[in-house]
Amino acid sequence: MATIMRLTRTGRRNRPYYRIVVMDSRKRRDGRYIEKIGTYDPIKKDDNVIISEERVQYWLNKGVQLSDTVKSMLSHKGILLKNYLENSNLSDELKNIEIKKWETLQKEKVKQREAVKKVKAEEKSAKDKKEESKEETVEQKETEDKKAADKKDETTEKKKEESKKESVEKKETEDKKTADKKDETTEKKKEDKKVSKKQEEIKEKKDTNKLKKDETETEKSK
Repeated sequence: MATIMRLTRTGRRNRPYYRIVVMDSRKRRDGRYIEKIGTYDPIKKDDNVIISEERVQYWLNKGVQLSDTVKSMLSHKGILLKNYLENSNLSDELKNIEIKKWETLQKEKVKQREAVKKVKAEEKSAKDKKEESKEETVEQKETEDKKAADKKDETTEKKKEESKKESVEKKETEDKKTADKKDETTEKKKEDKKVSKKQEEIKEKKDTNKLKKDETETEKSK
């Protein structure tokens, strides 16, 4: 029976979780397995692979096949290197040297990752500060624009009030002139009426005197 070391998926939707198992290569991915030798949690960033090195070495010595993902995991853990050294003809001293080299290399990789993370964090911090500064500049400009707009509105409103006041004063002046003109016309009419009445009185008086004179002449002629 051909065996393979691979992942089988468990966990709920949008929250995957994997078992590292040894199973018949002819079985479907999530089918029945022979032995569970570890787990893999892709949601976690650090220490997301837990595996039994002893059982992996046992199955490797049995000639188990490895899926690409599991092979990458075992290589990252150094298990494949240890298995190779165990089955090589090297002395224990050379094996220890190779293992120490691998451990040193892993530590350097960790330091590099931490340095990259630090640089990215600094870049992100600088970017955030730049964005904050940009936002502050935008807010300051908006505030200044609002003040300028408010001042403009205030000036416009003041001009409207002054224009309205001037219009009211102009209308009052015109109304006063019209009223004065009307009063003058009324007064003139009154004066004209008085003169006309006086003229009528004079005319009437003249007619009365003439009539009396005519009557006197008539009496004399008799």
